[in-house]
Amino acid sequence: MKINVRGLKFQNWLYLMTFSVIILAVLWVLQFIFLGSFYESMKLNEIRSIGDRITNQFNDADFHTFMNEYAFKNNLRIIMLDETGRMTWNFDGFPTDSPTMLPPGGYGAFPQNYLSTALQRLRESNSNRAYFLDTNSRLDITQAVYITRVYDGAGRMYYLYISSPVPSIDSTVSVLKTQFILVTIILFGLSIVAALLISRKMSKPIISLTRSAQRLVKGELDTKFYNEGFTEIHQLASAMNYATGELRSLDKYRKEFIANVSHDLKTPLTIIKLNGELIKTVSENDPQKRDGYCDTIIVEADRLTDMVGEILELSKLESNRAEIAHSRLNISQSLADVLESFQALVVKDGYSFTVDVEEDLYVLGNEPMLRRALNNLISNAINFTGEDKRVFIVLRAVGERVRFEVTDTGEGIPEHKQSVIWDRYYKSDEAHKRAVVGSGLGLSIVKSVIVLLGGECGVISEPGSSPGSQLGNQPRQGSTFWFELAKV
Repeated sequence: MKINVRGLKFQNWLYLMTFSVIILAVLWVLQFIFLGSFYESMKLNEIRSIGDRITNQFNDADFHTFMNEYAFKNNLRIIMLDETGRMTWNFDGFPTDSPTMLPPGGYGAFPQNYLSTALQRLRESNSNRAYFLDTNSRLDITQAVYITRVYDGAGRMYYLYISSPVPSIDSTVSVLKTQFILVTIILFGLSIVAALLISRKMSKPIISLTRSAQRLVKGELDTKFYNEGFTEIHQLASAMNYATGELRSLDKYRKEFIANVSHDLKTPLTIIKLNGELIKTVSENDPQKRDGYCDTIIVEADRLTDMVGEILELSKLESNRAEIAHSRLNISQSLADVLESFQALVVKDGYSFTVDVEEDLYVLGNEPMLRRALNNLISNAINFTGEDKRVFIVLRAVGERVRFEVTDTGEGIPEHKQSVIWDRYYKSDEAHKRAVVGSGLGLSIVKSVIVLLGGECGVISEPGSSPGSQLGNQPRQGSTFWFELAKV
């Protein structure tokens, strides 16, 4: 099996193994390089602590009994020296009923080399005590030594000399080294296995997400990202599943959009072709028929031009490439001009507009874009209003904002669809029908325009009942589309 040295699994294993090797190296250094120093330091601290306790109890009534027991329990040699360096008391670790008082001179003389070394260390310490390790190279022995000055009740000064052998640990280190080599081999083997298992555990969800992402890149939009493992993996998988769902929805809307645009393009193209054939074969020398057919061709060509123009405009708006020049404009007058363009529908098709517009309301915006938004919202209401063909339009100031509303008397929009009707690829579940006006991209353009102008837009609708209105509260069925801009 080929090992991917740059892969997550191998890298995790490598890091864990490196950590294990560092831990073992630290243990080796502590055990066999610093063990001797640590042991000597421990013995020095021990002799210092014992010496301080003995010094504090020097003038107690049971001092000698205490010294005898202390020497025995701790394997100490405790010696009292007078000012001349002669031993006066000796506690050597063997318990007796009473301390040994030594005669003056001879046997009571303390070895001069030991005493000289101890007194020199005491002077160098600049204090009343000293503790150190004393090594006899000839005998190859080391002892921990503590020396201090003490005074009895009569004010006489004595030297308290305490020594304790420091056994060599070479044999102990040799045993530990042999044992530690075996322990290291076992721990290293366990580390390899543990690192392998941990790296697999840590990398498995990442590898799974990577494979799912690769399938998604190939176009498999039904790919599922499994949220197993750690919290961060769970969050990443949830985000990827959400993104995949959005891609599926986008792909669905894209296909529906292509189908809708193909349908809308096919109809006028068919009409243009049919009228062209009629001009060629039927009209002959009849100018009236020829003019009628030509007018139909022109109308359908204009519809195709408008449709292509709106597709291009929406693309520019959504890619933030639209040029926006803001100016102070009279939205009341702009709305009146837009409504004027729909008067032909009143005369020709029997549509009815109920208008409630507050005069001379000013906003900061781009007039061509604003007129496009007004035109698209009114066109949408015309396309989806009820059989009564009534459309209600309201424009008023609400505090520091200007609010526009247009209401139809159609069937209304379910709540779960009210957030997606603004999408460029959204198509109603109703059978696609030819609009009276517009190209079917109106609401997407409205949302893009209002957002670019710094406003808000929305819809109020509930199937089978009145949508109401924040301005008019008309009791009728249908949908109310609105937008708000800052008033100037």
